[in-house]
Amino acid sequence: MPLLAALAVCASLALGPAASPPAARDPGVLLTGKVVTMNDAGDVWPDAGLWIRSGRIEAVVRAGSPLPAGARSARVVASGGVIYPGLIDLHNHPAHAAYPLMPVGKAYEDRYEWRFYDDAYDRRITYSEFVLASPDYYDLAPELGRYGEYKALAGGTTSLQGADDGLPSSARGCLVRNVETADVGPRRAVSRVDLGRDAREWADLARAQKDGVLVLHLAEGTGERMADEYRAVERSGLVGPRLVAVHGVGLTADQLGDMAARGAGLVWSPLSNFLLYGTTTDVAAAKAAGLDVSLAPDWAPSGSKSVLGELKVADLVNKHRLNGLFTDRELAQAVTRNPARALGWDRRAGRLAAGYVPDLVVLDDRNADPYRNLIEATEENVRLVSVAGDMLYGDEPVMARARATTDVEPAARFPGDRVKVMAGDCPGTDLPPMPLTETRDRLQRALAMDPRFLLDRVGPKPESVRRIRAELARCPGGDPPGELTPPDIQRVLSCRLGLPFEETRLSALTTYEDPEWMNRLVANPNLPAYLKALPDYYRRQ
Repeated sequence: MPLLAALAVCASLALGPAASPPAARDPGVLLTGKVVTMNDAGDVWPDAGLWIRSGRIEAVVRAGSPLPAGARSARVVASGGVIYPGLIDLHNHPAHAAYPLMPVGKAYEDRYEWRFYDDAYDRRITYSEFVLASPDYYDLAPELGRYGEYKALAGGTTSLQGADDGLPSSARGCLVRNVETADVGPRRAVSRVDLGRDAREWADLARAQKDGVLVLHLAEGTGERMADEYRAVERSGLVGPRLVAVHGVGLTADQLGDMAARGAGLVWSPLSNFLLYGTTTDVAAAKAAGLDVSLAPDWAPSGSKSVLGELKVADLVNKHRLNGLFTDRELAQAVTRNPARALGWDRRAGRLAAGYVPDLVVLDDRNADPYRNLIEATEENVRLVSVAGDMLYGDEPVMARARATTDVEPAARFPGDRVKVMAGDCPGTDLPPMPLTETRDRLQRALAMDPRFLLDRVGPKPESVRRIRAELARCPGGDPPGELTPPDIQRVLSCRLGLPFEETRLSALTTYEDPEWMNRLVANPNLPAYLKALPDYYRRQ
């Protein structure tokens, strides 16, 4: 008898009239489908099930194998797809996920050029981010962080790096695992964007690494100055098994070899690298040296919407620039096993096995090769996403079977009335309810610099009103004598920050819903011709 049929029989017996009184412990869920274990042997079991209970995988049950006794009363959920370990995004800035892809007109030398010397970037991102997140303005930092997690779930991501760990929305137990606060491995990850500029900052980097795994932007750009960054980090004693270097575009082959010899990790973000700098990391040298390479999208303003999207970029680079250097299985490992190993999570995450966390993504079965199936999948093909055994996102009918409660809302719609739903709130936390629909509306109104919305946000906060009035006093027309009005808000935003800079639409959760993303992508002058084939992955078959 096929496994699914056997499980259905067991479930019917457990639910029949002779069922025993409720057990003291929740029997959990049996999720069935084709299981891609990502283990050392590369086992793929076409007809198998995962018994998930109490935040762990209790067993992986193959067809023909007996069910564990406790699994016989578990609720059976037929996924109808291919089950993978959840995707781990080891480099992102989720608080920027609301922003659309930037129009880039030149190749920058390094990240310092566009971050510190580009007025358009400041007004498009830096100043807008301040206004959206500041308690004295729109005060939407939790919504910004949460939207980054929503977008991650839509792309099959279950663990996400780069969240502001000071925000309540980044706390453990809420939506995706935030790498900086997750309790999976023996050490926490500590993220830093900038290298030390003085002795105090270098000491902070050393402290951070002592406390955990240091995820550090390194050599993001071209030229000798980027190689110098590595020399500074090496002299400071930071290169070792607790260093995860992000980008590494300017690292030499010798430096990549040195990282491998010392046990460090590397995160590759090819799309962002090409869009900003016209080139990317020497991952061929990294592989030759034996350096573990993880794949990640960087962030919304210059990267893919998720690691699922970045897999397609890596696939094209691998075919056209690297001559097939990486196998499909190795690319799949770059978003599962490799980041888990870099974080020290490899005994609990990155694979599907008994004792591992039940973080997983289920995709449509469209290609007989399971790794090719993952690489070619788009957000439309995401059937189900589980974090810690909590089924949070997926196709409406699959979620109806997988989730015991009905606390979901529509998240994305695809042709043929294929609707994705999401359980976007975090019960049991201190966070207020934050429905996806309301979050989208608030962020879009703020991105449009809606003055009436800002007045609604600051009205109950006298201290914020006083600070805005102090800013107005420095603008032409001064501080008005009466109550603040929408024109006053428009005046202070324009006078002090040059906003709104341009019409800004909220970045959609999925690539399909965001044609402007693809239009800006293919218009980028730094993109190699072969990467302009990226839209082909998203054309419906």
